[in-house]
Amino acid sequence: MPRRRRTKKQAKVWYDVYAADIFPGQWLGETPASDPSLLIGRRVEVSLRDITGDFMHEKYKLWFMIYRVEGTKAFAKFNRMELNRDYLRSIVQRRTSRIDIQSEGVTKDGHLVRYFNIIITAVRIRHSQQSDIRKRVNSYMEELIPQLTLEELVRAAILGDNVPISSQVASISTKIAPIRNVEPRKIVVLSYGEEEPGIPEGVALEIESSSPGGGGG
Repeated sequence: MPRRRRTKKQAKVWYDVYAADIFPGQWLGETPASDPSLLIGRRVEVSLRDITGDFMHEKYKLWFMIYRVEGTKAFAKFNRMELNRDYLRSIVQRRTSRIDIQSEGVTKDGHLVRYFNIIITAVRIRHSQQSDIRKRVNSYMEELIPQLTLEELVRAAILGDNVPISSQVASISTKIAPIRNVEPRKIVVLSYGEEEPGIPEGVALEIESSSPGGGGG
């Protein structure tokens, strides 16, 4: 019986991963691959606290998906956000009601997203009140999502930039019942628009300067 040839494994290279949107140019970490094509579609997880340095942001986890590789640099676009499970358990208390609201829409830049709000009431409320809150908040979200780009939506959710979504949702809900907490529990990109994000300017310049013949002379 003929012996099988052993193929020599290609050595893995470490790639620096940068965010292309939400926090353009932000270094997200390193990831290894034996071939750059294997990086496409790979997701990188990071805590928002790692980006902002703010301990209050520990509760948010972000995932970015690699879509482009240049040299030993990989670029990733926002894929999803989730609320830390430990934090989630801490805000759900006895004698309160938990209301989960799922909304869906296409952002101004063409991305189909699903947005999950979680609302914790100050006291236990009736099912009819919960249903009314869901209806009003979902109506607000379905109207809001098409007005914002994906980056604007995510930053509004986790940082309160321009549109303080959680405050607005709390204001809508308080008209029906007393509210203790409102948080974006999850944001997921279901499908991306046609246009890919560009390479962040600062990182792009670094690539150009390190490419062969890129130094001028």
